[in-house]
Amino acid sequence: MSKATPSTKVSENGLRYAAKVSGSPFTGTGHTRSCFLCGRHRQAAQLKSKRVLGRAEMVCAPSCNSVE
Repeated sequence: MSKATPSTKVSENGLRYAAKVSGSPFTGTGHTRSCFLCGRHRQAAQLKSKRVLGRAEMVCAPSCNSVE
């Protein structure tokens, strides 16, 4: 897979915006949550509840490194 280089366009007020693909990076049903430890968005089935600093937080199951 080769990524296309984003083209930029300078607007009249001098700001530069990078062209990007339309749509959302969160595909599927939209029921995603972020892992408390790594911050990546996962489906609910890929997360588990874990006590972190006295609170129940959602983290990757079984670990952040094993989920791709």
